[in-house]
Amino acid sequence: MVSTRITRRAFMIDTLGFGNSGAVAVYVVKGGRKTAVIDCGYASSFGNVMQGLRELRVEPSKVDYLIPTHVHLDHGGATGHLLKYMPRAKVVAHERAAPHLADPRKVIEGWTSLVGEKQMQMYGAPLPVDKERIEAVGEEAHIDLGGATLRTLYAPGHAPHQVAVLFEEEHLLFPADAVGMVFPAFPTLLPTTPPPSFDPPTLIRSLELLRQTDPKMLLVPHFGVRKDVGLIIDRTREKTEEWVELVRRLDYSHMSPEQVVEEVRRSIISETGIPIGSFPGYVNVMIRLSVLGILAYLKRGAPGPGT
Repeated sequence: MVSTRITRRAFMIDTLGFGNSGAVAVYVVKGGRKTAVIDCGYASSFGNVMQGLRELRVEPSKVDYLIPTHVHLDHGGATGHLLKYMPRAKVVAHERAAPHLADPRKVIEGWTSLVGEKQMQMYGAPLPVDKERIEAVGEEAHIDLGGATLRTLYAPGHAPHQVAVLFEEEHLLFPADAVGMVFPAFPTLLPTTPPPSFDPPTLIRSLELLRQTDPKMLLVPHFGVRKDVGLIIDRTREKTEEWVELVRRLDYSHMSPEQVVEEVRRSIISETGIPIGSFPGYVNVMIRLSVLGILAYLKRGAPGPGT
């Protein structure tokens, strides 16, 4: 089983990204008449999303909306693959994400340069999405599922094309990567700050916007359901600021990017007491990407998040 019931109308699917449980989640909301899938996972794991839908007795042909919260490969990579089995589904995405869904070549090139060909093969390549199937949204939009209303909220900072989604009737918030990674198999929150467009001041503004929605639960892509909403938002801000300042100091000492990554890993070892050999592989990947995103931010000459 890869699916889990959260409430009467909200469900989680573990995409088993890279073959790992508890790493990348997709969520499903069943309305009275329509069904929405929030996030899509990697292209390479779309089959697990299909399996989860079968477990939930959701016919892919009857899915009405796919909502990739942003175009990073763990969120939007499977969009085109899933659409082949979802002939009536519309893709709801931020207006800055829409061009990259229609033509994913820049996304593929950018991530290949970051992670290498071998890792990219594990992710899988996204397929182009027909422009006619994309409904581009801006600061805010409402999606009527019939007895269930989803509200998209522009939530940049992690990425300039990111939206969060609020299930209004049940006060459930799907925050995308505006909040940090809270992997069940790892005992500390990790900032999610990848290149190329991470912007901490913007992220912190997005966190405060999401806090104001006053959700009962966060349905976190990495990973799972959290009822400690305020704590997760606060810890995301704190950890983001800590990592930016740590990476800034290490960068000033003229370390190479990979040396900075190793020093950040050592700080996590010191915090958690877990030896690096016991870090899950996907945690190591995410740490590296987050450090590279902070370095890219600093290279742009940007101020710190508290300024």
